[in-house]
Amino acid sequence: MAYAEGVWVDDEIGDANRAWVAAHHPGDTLLRRVDARVGLAADDYLAVAAWLRDRTGG
Repeated sequence: MAYAEGVWVDDEIGDANRAWVAAHHPGDTLLRRVDARVGLAADDYLAVAAWLRDRTGG
């Protein structure tokens, strides 16, 4: 699991994770599930970059 300002990347994201994020991070948060067998792939980086760009106007 990794968490950076507004982005949570993990191979297992479930209801408990969503509830924790909702309780502790009132702003937008991207919960991005990755395949544990592969790890972070190019499409994950692109999805995170797009999500961040949408929030920063960049």
